[in-house]
Amino acid sequence: MSQIDAAVETEELDAAERRWLNWADWRAAVLLVVGLLVLRVIYLIWLSPWELIHDEAHYWEWSRRLSLSYYSKGPGVAWLIGASTAIFGTSEWAIRLPAAVSSAVASLLVARLAMQTTGDQRAGFLAAVAFNLIPIFQLEAQLMTIDPPFMASWLLCAWIAWHAFRSHERGDRPWTLWAALGVALGLGFLVKYVIVLFAPGLLIYAWLRRRQLPWDRRLTAGVLIVVIGFMVGILPWFIWNAENGWPAVRHELGHLGAPGGDVPTQWDEPFGGFSALELLATQLGVLGIPAFVLIVMAAVRVIRRRVPERWPTHLYLLCCGLPTLGFFALVSLASRVEANWPVSGYLTLLVLLSEATVQEVPRWRERRRQWLAHAEAARQAGIKSPPKPRSAWVSGWRWMIGWGVVTLTIVAFPHAWARMPVIGDAVPMFRLSGGKDLAAEADAARELLRGQTGQEPLVIAGSYGQASQLAFYMDGRPVVYDAGKYVGRRESQYDYWADTDLSDPALLGRPAVLVLKPAEDWREQFDFAALQTLQDDPLLHVATGYGGPAR
Repeated sequence: MSQIDAAVETEELDAAERRWLNWADWRAAVLLVVGLLVLRVIYLIWLSPWELIHDEAHYWEWSRRLSLSYYSKGPGVAWLIGASTAIFGTSEWAIRLPAAVSSAVASLLVARLAMQTTGDQRAGFLAAVAFNLIPIFQLEAQLMTIDPPFMASWLLCAWIAWHAFRSHERGDRPWTLWAALGVALGLGFLVKYVIVLFAPGLLIYAWLRRRQLPWDRRLTAGVLIVVIGFMVGILPWFIWNAENGWPAVRHELGHLGAPGGDVPTQWDEPFGGFSALELLATQLGVLGIPAFVLIVMAAVRVIRRRVPERWPTHLYLLCCGLPTLGFFALVSLASRVEANWPVSGYLTLLVLLSEATVQEVPRWRERRRQWLAHAEAARQAGIKSPPKPRSAWVSGWRWMIGWGVVTLTIVAFPHAWARMPVIGDAVPMFRLSGGKDLAAEADAARELLRGQTGQEPLVIAGSYGQASQLAFYMDGRPVVYDAGKYVGRRESQYDYWADTDLSDPALLGRPAVLVLKPAEDWREQFDFAALQTLQDDPLLHVATGYGGPAR
């Protein structure tokens, strides 16, 4: 390398440093998030090839029957979908619009939290970038499940609690902040129950810093205000479950495989270490290996260094995330844990990642400047140049950006990847399409029965997800029935609505289209005058003389 080349590269590094200082701020974060939101809305309206997946369609069914709560979840997701479809009409993109908006809100909140806890706007910008590079958050930005608004709720609680603790430490009485935290926790609970795992982290933080945060009357009053705000927030859920025998509690116990749940107890099954390793593998998948490694490195870095002036902030961010991750790691030893359940535990750890990057990148650039000078001196002396300086953070970010771009194209255009050899086998196309085709076949069978009997046929599916997809994609969006609890599956919200009650005497004698269960299951669990199989792939039957559940 010539002296001129070394000078040019050094100047380019200096220019990059100046651009980095000038542009990586709150305005840049807002522009990034708003730009991504606009692109996602355009994608959802005109480019998305995805059909509604089972959960999306089921939550849309909830939004057609707005209520205080529902069998398996609080009402938050249904209220959001109901508001969107009331404004924009019923369509796939209108159902998914709250997911894109929730993702944008979460991006801004993680950026704001990073900026205010680190005092560096660059850290906030990087936190927003990292959030949008992680595969699970990319997916959640375009599918309307409970997770997008839940992530925004979690970060909102983290942001409010941070300011409440700081105010308390200064000797103030932040009653408004404590009340806001309680209400935010309650509203988050109406979206996803995992929000309750945020509270233990706050208590752990308060206990570990009990000397700086004395548990005096002010803090006791603050905790009571949080509890009252939370109880007010969850009041709709409480009322509905009290009136319906607490099905949400049974459902969550069933998810954990615990006694009293709505599925058989699983705690005697051999999960143990293998299930924990399976959970680790799924976390590598949903976060991406580079992001997962960087998050772990950032957490280990702050724990090992324990910089006195920064430790209170680092401890807070760790306490907001690690208890949740630890809880699901323990649960995985006794029951199966879904890949998305622990993801909220990583959100505040993204702040640690961004802060470490802000600190390490300038150090790497300085080492690179020194290397350029030494390399030129070595060249002139005719000796071997020293090795190039490397940075785990720079390399990790390069890999994370590449990983994020690739997964974004897979998430956005799965059909293109599904046509590729080897890779296509891993793309779950059965989750992304097929609902429209099944609905068309069910419509044809319904029309056949209508012509033969002169009656309006029932449409009964073997699971809540299939019933919901049919309800959305069939002509006229009819009432569809779920036979899940009769054919070996758990209950669903369909079992709590009067207009989808399969034991309703008003249904007796009507013809029925039966979807996606073997004929033997239908004959065993229901009474029909006659039943005929129309096709085997997918399974579709027609029946006459519906006689209700056999038992």
